[in-house]
Amino acid sequence: YNGLLVGTDPVAVDATGLRILQAKRREFFGEDRPLDPPAKHILLADTRHGIGTADPEKIELIKLGWQEDILI
Repeated sequence: YNGLLVGTDPVAVDATGLRILQAKRREFFGEDRPLDPPAKHILLADTRHGIGTADPEKIELIKLGWQEDILI
């Protein structure tokens, strides 16, 4: 990935990291392969505990630096 994830919302950082991991797996395997076991803790941190957001539509993603081979 060659990047750094930084944020004030730990759930958003984890959710973004998960999206990157899924994109890398899709790139490597050539198909979607779900994580086993799935990363349910990220969604639960959002929906059950309300300590952040896991919704990519609500996450402000600021990309700095080079954009070559960017995954998200």
